[in-house]
Amino acid sequence: MEKNRKKGLLHQPSCQDAIFVGLCSAGLLIYSLYHHYFDKNTSEWKMSPYLFPTLLSVFGLLLTLSLVADALNEMRQAEQKEESPSKKNLIGVLVMVAAALVYYILMPIISFIPATLLFLVSLFIYLGERKWWKLILLSGVTTAAIYVLFGIALNVRLP
Repeated sequence: MEKNRKKGLLHQPSCQDAIFVGLCSAGLLIYSLYHHYFDKNTSEWKMSPYLFPTLLSVFGLLLTLSLVADALNEMRQAEQKEESPSKKNLIGVLVMVAAALVYYILMPIISFIPATLLFLVSLFIYLGERKWWKLILLSGVTTAAIYVLFGIALNVRLP
């Protein structure tokens, strides 16, 4: 009898994640806006120490919307298949963790750009991309965007 009952939206793992991320993001947004506007030493937004938490909270709220949409999509697919969602692929998770560990080890040795290119190319190959021009384009553009955004625009020192 318990198995025949349809799962509600709140029973979806993506929706539970969305609630958690949404609450954390809303709290961070309220905290950063409150302190930016009501602290004694207020400054412009571009120099405010509360700009980064505000940006993080906005991205977190966007992630919340994405997670809710994912939960709704999972419910729709489960209704069509009348099956429970499949379990996570443990081997895939272990491969991703191992790749991240190798990336972490290689970064100080061969520097940021080559390590990131190698990491992205290997993950795209693992995920099934076989066209070499897409591998080069996706890896190159992503690495360049990260370098320009963090290394040049935000002046973050990259390894």
